[in-house]
Amino acid sequence: MFKLSDDCLELIFIACEGCPLTLCTLTQVCRQWYAIAQRHSIWRRVTFSNPNKHAAYTRFLTSKFNKERLNQVKTVSISKPNESRHAHLRPLPITSMPQLRHLHTFNLCLAEIDCLSRQILEVGSKLQSISCSHIETWCDTRRFSFDLIQRHAHLNHVLFQFLDDGHSGFASIHNMLTSYNATIKSSLHSMVITSIRDNEMSNQKQVIRFLEEVEKDRDDVFTQADIERIEQKQQGLINSWYDLERGLLDKYSFFASLENMSHLEFGFCYAWTSKIWKDVFCKVLHQCPQLSSLSLHGWDQLGKLEKVGCHCSAIQPIRIEAELAITECFEAIPQLKSLQLVDFSIGFGLLKAAHHLSKSIEHLEIAFSGSFTRYFTEPADLWHLLGPVKDFTTIVFTGTSLLSSACSAEQQQTKEVVLRLHSSLQNEMKRNQFFFDEPLKETIEEALTGRNVQIKLVDFSNTN
Repeated sequence: MFKLSDDCLELIFIACEGCPLTLCTLTQVCRQWYAIAQRHSIWRRVTFSNPNKHAAYTRFLTSKFNKERLNQVKTVSISKPNESRHAHLRPLPITSMPQLRHLHTFNLCLAEIDCLSRQILEVGSKLQSISCSHIETWCDTRRFSFDLIQRHAHLNHVLFQFLDDGHSGFASIHNMLTSYNATIKSSLHSMVITSIRDNEMSNQKQVIRFLEEVEKDRDDVFTQADIERIEQKQQGLINSWYDLERGLLDKYSFFASLENMSHLEFGFCYAWTSKIWKDVFCKVLHQCPQLSSLSLHGWDQLGKLEKVGCHCSAIQPIRIEAELAITECFEAIPQLKSLQLVDFSIGFGLLKAAHHLSKSIEHLEIAFSGSFTRYFTEPADLWHLLGPVKDFTTIVFTGTSLLSSACSAEQQQTKEVVLRLHSSLQNEMKRNQFFFDEPLKETIEEALTGRNVQIKLVDFSNTN
């Protein structure tokens, strides 16, 4: 009879993906399997994925016979199936795993993640990474703030990816002030927080609309008293705008602790004013000279693409300041290798910084979902969104001289541009008069002839 070696059985046990109930069952097969199941490698990771087995999980975590096994656990994964994702998990006694270093969750809400985080703090585990994917946004009992990160002093990797775009519920609305301590510096090397919206965004759009209405009223007044009344109202709205900005500055004060970042992915940035770009984000870039990978999600130039306040003269200087701040931010990055922009409107701020980025960029990805299509009312709207993509890409990859014919093949490193466009945008381009004679991909390819740059046009849903 063929008999597997102990090492082969160990690999099979590890492939059980850390289900504690399965592993405990395997220990009861025979003495050989029992001995193998005691190896430390088997218990480095445990997974709790079935809420209906809560009682069995609890017995496993509280059994004195499992104490040695639980001391070996470095990674715990906790998830819920889709059909039960709208019900809170009953807390598990994960304090029985004192050596825990990595926490992974899937389909949990922020309240559940917060509960796990506090349990880990109780036992004094030094978490090195938190990866929370597909965070449910139906629950309003806990909203996002940076204390979920800063309470763990030894973190070097953080990932918070919210379900959809943050509009499916409440909890992903980022509206809690941070309790950041300026004397504490973060050890984070990689931070990913995506599909999260600032509550200030809707308030900003409301202020812009009111400012536009006030300016329209100015055309219908004739007395000095009415003019003074309207000017006073306008100044009050501008003060409200800056009050919102001050709240955002407090909220993002945690960014000041970031000094070791090599990878940063964040969004949405819709509510970011010039001070957020300049006084918060730009400081992060100055403090992190080793930053090589950056991904930013969501920027519509403070409502410009939505045509919010397009006839309001008071908001134009504010938008210009924000774009100038974006220029300053990107010019502060010394050696950026990879840049991803998702639903990020390219304005003159990025275009001005493109020459600086050309010194180091090797991979550029520009992605647009179908979210902006609802604002398209005329053919030029598509051009305003995608036209700058061609200019930005061309400048980034033509900012340096053509490759010398003397360069060896090894030195001629191929660079890459990925245009990830939603199918609705690609269909719009096919029938849009602005792209008839100058198709986006072909125009960029022609401009980059001889630059050793590969251009890809793929559907937004394609993640490969």
